[in-house]
Order: sequence, then C-alpha cells, then structure tokens
Amino acid sequence: MSRMTRMVATAMMVALSTALVACGSSDTTGNQSGGTASGGSIGVGGSSSGSSGGGGGGGTTSYQLSATRPTGGTITSSPSGIDCGTSCSATFASGTSVTLTANPSSGYSFANWTGDCSGGGGCTLNMTAAHSVGATFTSTTGGGGGGGGGGGGGSYLLTALKPVGGTLTSSPAGINCGASCAATFASGTSVTITATADTGFSFADWTNDCSGTGSCTLMMNAVHTVGASFATTSTANLCNGLVTDKATHQASPMSKPPLDQAVTDPDFGTTIRRITNAPAGGKIVPIYSTVEAWNADESYLLLYHTGDVSGRHELYDGKTYQFIKVLNINPADIEQVYWDTSDPDILYYIDNSFSNQSHPVLVKYHVSSGQKDVIHSFANCDAVSGGSDPMFTSWNSDVFGLRCDSGNSRYIFSYRISTDTESTKVATSSYNAPQPGPDGSLFFFDDNGTGKVLNFNMVQQRTLDLNSADEHATVGKIQSGHDMYYGVAFDSGPGGSGYGTLVAFDLTDGSNRVIIGPATGYPYPPSGTHLSAMAYKKPGWVYVSTIGAVKPSSQGPLDNEVILADTNPGETVVCRLAHDRTTGQDYFAEPHVTASPSGTRAIFGSDWGNSSGPIDTYVIELPSYKP
Repeated sequence: MSRMTRMVATAMMVALSTALVACGSSDTTGNQSGGTASGGSIGVGGSSSGSSGGGGGGGTTSYQLSATRPTGGTITSSPSGIDCGTSCSATFASGTSVTLTANPSSGYSFANWTGDCSGGGGCTLNMTAAHSVGATFTSTTGGGGGGGGGGGGGSYLLTALKPVGGTLTSSPAGINCGASCAATFASGTSVTITATADTGFSFADWTNDCSGTGSCTLMMNAVHTVGASFATTSTANLCNGLVTDKATHQASPMSKPPLDQAVTDPDFGTTIRRITNAPAGGKIVPIYSTVEAWNADESYLLLYHTGDVSGRHELYDGKTYQFIKVLNINPADIEQVYWDTSDPDILYYIDNSFSNQSHPVLVKYHVSSGQKDVIHSFANCDAVSGGSDPMFTSWNSDVFGLRCDSGNSRYIFSYRISTDTESTKVATSSYNAPQPGPDGSLFFFDDNGTGKVLNFNMVQQRTLDLNSADEHATVGKIQSGHDMYYGVAFDSGPGGSGYGTLVAFDLTDGSNRVIIGPATGYPYPPSGTHLSAMAYKKPGWVYVSTIGAVKPSSQGPLDNEVILADTNPGETVVCRLAHDRTTGQDYFAEPHVTASPSGTRAIFGSDWGNSSGPIDTYVIELPSYKP
C-alpha cells in the first residue's frame, strides 16, 4: 500500500470511528455507552479483557473458553457451549464452573488433556479468566494415533523440528536432528530427547509437546512433536545460525499455531508464537512498523484491536504476552503512540480534543496508573499530528516531527520537550510530517514524493536520490552514529541510486546503498513491503516484511517473508526468518513487522492464509532472545 493509499484508508477508519461514537457505540478506548459488557477483548492473549477501560454499561463480565479441534474425538462442555467438532469456542459468565468431556471416536481412546487442563482425568475450569484446552486421542488400532502414522503394528511417529543453534537426539536412538528428524517407536516406549547446543549457542527451552528447561521424556502412546530453542551467546550478530541463502523457500503446510505456544517455522527454523486470539471479524495487530511496540525494557507490549470492536489500544505483558488492559488514550491517529525509550512506564501522544484544553496538546501518559500529564499546548493549530505516514520520535524521546492544520492551511514543524521549543512553522501542501532522525537534529520529509532532509528549524539540507519518497520506509541509525532512511524502492532514483526491497540512505551526506535488491543478488521487491528500524538498542539492524506471492507454488525468494538485515557498512548480512503466511486481505492483514528495542524479537500481523478469518499478532523470537 502506498503512503497516499494508506492515508485515505486511515482517514476512512477515523471517520468510521467518529461515526460509531456519534451513534452511541464503542468509543476508541473500548468503553461502551450502554448494554451488556462482554469484556470486549474476550480471550485475547489468554486473559480477561474485562479490565479497566474494556467494560461498560454495568453488564456482567464474561470470558472465552477455546477448545483446540482434536483428531480422533470431540470435546463438549457442561454447561453447553463447546461442541468441538463443530463449535470450538464459547463465552461463559465470570465465575461459571465449566466441565469438559473428551469423547473418543470409533477406533480411538482418550489419552490426556492439553492446555489449561492436563493429565488423563477430569477437566473442570473456573471461568475467572479466558481459558484454552485441548485433548489427545490415541488410535486403538495400532496406527499413527490421530495425526499421522507410525507405520502400524502399535507404533507412533515422533517428529523433531529442526532447530537453529543445536541438535536434538533421542534415546532409544532414532532422532538425530539435524540429519534425521523423525522416527517411529513402539507403543509404550519411553523416549528421552536431548538438546545439544552448537558452538556460540546455549539451550533455552523446549517447545511443542515438551516445555520448560528441564528434561524431555515422552511416552509413545500417541503421535508427538518436539522442538527446542537455542539462544546465541554472541551479541554481535543477530543472524547467527539463521538462514542466509538466496534460494526459494516455498511455505510448507503449517496449521495456525496454538495460542501462546512456541512453534518452529518449518522452512527457516525460527521460533514463532501466536500471542493473540482475535474472535471472528476481529483484528489484533501491531500498531505500525515505524513505531515501537515494546516499551524501553520490553516489559510491556502495545497492540491495536479493531474489527469486532470500534478500535482501541491494548496493553500486554511484553514477555509472557498476556493481556493486561485497554488503555484510555485518544491519539491523533491510531498509529501515533510513542513509548519513551528510557522510562518503561511512559507513552506520548498528541490529543486534539483533550479535556479543558482549547488547543491540541502533547500528553505524557503513565501506563501503570493511567495518569495524563499535559506537556505542551500547540497554539494556532486546529489539529496536530505526526502526518499521514508517521514514524517515531528521536531515540532519546525528546524531539517530535509534526504537522499543524489551521483552517485550510497546513504547516510542518518540530518540537523539543527538554527546552519546550517549537521550531518555525513552514507552510506545505503535503499531508506528511517531518520525521526526526534518532539524534533529533535531522529530519526526513516526504514532500509530495520528494525525499528531503531538513534540520530542526525545517530548513532543507539536501534531497535524497529517491524515485519516489511515497513508498514504505523507516528512519534509523547505524553504529557510526549517522541517521538513516531505510525504504523499499521499486525504481532507480533520478541520479542512479539502486532499487530493491531494502535501500539505505545516509541523512548526513545523502549517500546510498542497496542492501536487499537485484544489485545484491535478490529479486525485484515484492508488494506489501514494510520496514522497521526500531531496534534502537541494536543500531543498523532492520526488519522487513513482505506479502508478494501468497500461494506457495508461486513463491520465490522473499515472498510472504519476514527478513532481518544488518545494514552497518562492512557488516552487511541478511537472514530470512519466517513466512508470515498472510493473504493481505486488507490493511490490517499486512504484516507490519516491528522490531523490539533489543532486536532479538519482532512481531507481525497475519490472517494465516485465511482471507476471511481473524487477524492475529505473532512474535518471532531469535536464538539471541533471552526472556
């Protein structure tokens, strides 16, 4: 989506939200004007959304219970609601005691519960929070037990997911992954899996049918899958142990990951977690690639929820990914919310209709308490925003690039918190705002397709050799301290700069390089490319997400992928992390990959191949990530 298309889409969303509020429906914070509250974000992140800001109307809070559709049987509930098979989720009033029953099909027997119940006994859940549950059924005919065969004769298949940074072996022998990643074992065999780290890595934890950091022993009375995560012991290269080739890796079949469980991307070996559980019609997604989703110490994570609600910002635990609450904020644009890069409790945003204020204001919001401090009032502006395609603040959270709308006129300007200083306002016909570089002295400005570099006082310093500055881009920094523009370029610049999925321009001198493009051995850039240089604790590292060809049979290198690149001169490395598996059904289904401050994680949105299904957020955890 071009910036202009995105601007129109954003305007439509804002208008729709305004219309809904005017009609007495949900406002942008999720508070409702009447009726029964259902907690709004039911089942999000495995936690209640009946927290502050998400309820309303004095109704009864309810919570979602989700069952994973089993093979070899069904799951039913008392009280009724779950009949999975057919209906695999239901909501129950807070405090309801729900008993689940596992009903094996002919040729199967019940083995054990998974998720929020475990073992082979009963399963009763008290609905004081959202819950998810699954059941395993075992074949009684000696086959593969519910998910794929072990070859008959009472044997079952054990599959190991090829890890990054180590190997998995089994006792009894059979698994040696790397090389041999699946084996069959006789029914009743106890199999112990051992994780051995490669040089430069350490074992982190188990995934899939084993969990935690202890031993992994599986009783082969069913089909099993196991994986392991290894963390890099080197802080220099985030791509250590990851796929760095330029070959075609078409997306292998992969079911939508279970909520909150780590799975391994079958084509690239990285760890992925689905961290949200959007209901039908729901969309819970990263806010945007160019703004930070995690706070300064990565203890909080901010996502945007829309579709089944009118739109609201939701706070999650940044490490466990559990839902915390809906935030009572009213930013100028849904994507213009900025974490402080040193204080983990602070968000900033522009509010154009703040209570008892006659002008737009910059608000400092304390996440834990909900306290709002007005930092600055912007006189002589009817509205202030970060423009139609916002980026971030300076990396010390001091400088903002802004657009002022006054009557029928528009102006660009900058603001510095530490000195409470507004720059000169300069008239413009562009809908964009100047975007501050990390050090706050240089700004990138898309002036109706021309990429200009401005100083704090909005005086032009140079023009970047871009064919079009309207394409998706992000502003970042390299280790030398130079501020950078990173973008996708579909054509060469008028002065001969290259094109590609990731091109880099130095704001200091205008020099440019192609990082990922035909000049460096990669194909022409796919559609739907977004970039994130928000790893401000890892300068020079840039994440990229693409849509391109969504059918696996049509995919070439970079299609439907999440990619990571070290753009520091002399250190360039590109690694390919995962298939984002989205169809790009609408704006919110674009992946919009966003880096964490440390660069060791990234989030992206995806409908996971279902163009009519909900859109959820997924986290990629690199081997270097340490919770």
